[in-house]
Amino acid sequence: MSEVLAPRITLPRRRGAVVVRQGGLDDDLDALHVGDPLWWGQSFVAERIASSPPEDPWLILVAELDSEPVGYAFLLSKGVNAGGRAMADLYVLPTARGRGAGRALLEALTAETAAHGLPGFLLSLPDDDLISLGTARHWGLQVTGHHKESLLDLNGLDDDEVARLVARAASAGIALEPMIGSADEAAWQEVYQMVVRHWADAPDAEGSVDSMPFSVWRGFFPDPSYVLVARRDGEPVGATMVMDRAKDAALNTMFTGVEREVRGVGLATALKARHAQLMRDAGHRRLYTQNMDQNAPILAANDRLRFRVESGYLDVAYDLPEDPPRG
Repeated sequence: MSEVLAPRITLPRRRGAVVVRQGGLDDDLDALHVGDPLWWGQSFVAERIASSPPEDPWLILVAELDSEPVGYAFLLSKGVNAGGRAMADLYVLPTARGRGAGRALLEALTAETAAHGLPGFLLSLPDDDLISLGTARHWGLQVTGHHKESLLDLNGLDDDEVARLVARAASAGIALEPMIGSADEAAWQEVYQMVVRHWADAPDAEGSVDSMPFSVWRGFFPDPSYVLVARRDGEPVGATMVMDRAKDAALNTMFTGVEREVRGVGLATALKARHAQLMRDAGHRRLYTQNMDQNAPILAANDRLRFRVESGYLDVAYDLPEDPPRG
């Protein structure tokens, strides 16, 4: 497992009755997320840290009241989000809210973000949690985007429609090929480099200055079949990929993207449809996806494939003031 770098701020920190200390995977992080619909589980966090390069600045924070853990925050101090912001998470147990734990965690996140010279951080909130949204706005956070989360019942796929979509791609000289078990490092790197080029095209990545390291990206795929590649004349021109969503015993789309020169032939829809079909035939039953309101082509593809919108979440950004706290 990658070692978590020491924070640049001094810990523990005290704010009134709240103590914020450095946390880690020895803490029961699942217990600190009771009632959190956006939490994917401690094992998911552990897997991401394990696949991270040792220089990646991950930080887990725990807020305590009377020596009892009541809140959690997380920070990856790299400009991987829109506007070059850091990636963050913050959650306080409902039974402990209103006692300063959230504010104390926010201040610690702000200080650590400033210490890395980043402009701010981005976190997510369920779009129906109006109380948390009101609190976030009171603290100075701003909503920067909205994602729809949709679910596809793989048993409901229309195989004839999948065949039509694949045939249309084939008529443009494009073949859809799963990654194979014998794929070497060079083959994986080829797909990764294409994905990195297109990551910044996503509406929620505009202005990012860092990208996901190869080791982290590769760690999402326990089986090569989790990645489907579109190729023209042997060269990758598009891909879609899924990851495990253990909390719901399902799969989750990680990324779908195509090269600009092959857009307009329904390739993204064909990739999503054919991959869903392959995953169904491998025994999977449900596939989730999340897409921003501005991503009209992918939302149209989801509708065509009969994804059903189940929920949504907001991107909420905290942009640092000119003279933020640094310790």
